[in-house]
Amino acid sequence: MNDSDRSSIATQVIERLSAALPSTSKGKTITESSLLREELGLDSLGTVDLVIQVEDEFGISIETDDLTSIRTVGDLIQLLERLIEKKAKSSPGG
Repeated sequence: MNDSDRSSIATQVIERLSAALPSTSKGKTITESSLLREELGLDSLGTVDLVIQVEDEFGISIETDDLTSIRTVGDLIQLLERLIEKKAKSSPGG
């Protein structure tokens, strides 16, 4: 995955996350080191909503076990990169 692909994924995740944040967290600066729950206030329902959005957007499936390792925005971006690469390798011609 090249830097352009990573940047595109990061941008899309941050856009989706901005929309999913509770009103008390709107306007906060979101970086890859931002803690989803502690800093941004994303609760379990918000997390599920965000996961559904990124699954639809990228055509992937995130396993429940993978969700437990996601604490920061960067964790989510890295997980998406892995799943997208895995999908590309498993598809014909990938």
